[in-house]
Amino acid sequence: MTIPTKGARRIVVNAIEYRWTVRSKPTYCQGAFGNDMTAAVELATEPGQVLCITFPWMRCDSWIGNPEIPVTPKDIEACIKGALQRGWLPQKLGSAFKYIHETKT
Repeated sequence: MTIPTKGARRIVVNAIEYRWTVRSKPTYCQGAFGNDMTAAVELATEPGQVLCITFPWMRCDSWIGNPEIPVTPKDIEACIKGALQRGWLPQKLGSAFKYIHETKT
């Protein structure tokens, strides 16, 4: 499965171009209960395995208030590097690679 082009942002990490996105609206669980925020990343030119990133904080647009921290390109870059070290193969086809981002300080 590939990430829709509309709304996806581009990022270059180690001279390789990726596309990444966070859902435009929260899922019901993210909005109502403050569940963890997620993002998806894939190669920009020939998408293969999608990187599914879980951030241990709620979305800024959570319905229960208390906005948390937004996801930045710096966070995405760190996750891409970490996932590559842990075995993510973005050029290979296959099921999504799950990655949990370290807590922000």
